[in-house]
Amino acid sequence: MMMTSGEAVKYKSSFDAFTQILKNEGAKSLFKGAGANILRAIAGAGVLSGYDKLQLVVFGKKYGSGGG
Repeated sequence: MMMTSGEAVKYKSSFDAFTQILKNEGAKSLFKGAGANILRAIAGAGVLSGYDKLQLVVFGKKYGSGGG
């Protein structure tokens, strides 16, 4: 089995990991790091919308669902 950070494997399966984390740390611990992931998604959406706006301003291109 694969070892991470020099420690022995703690869990037998994904379900075992899920149940042990719930039991030992609580349900709130399952969402650690979710805030940073949401901020990353918002930043990505901002980049895409900024790109679309740049295309519209510079080249006059408009993207949409207007089928050909």
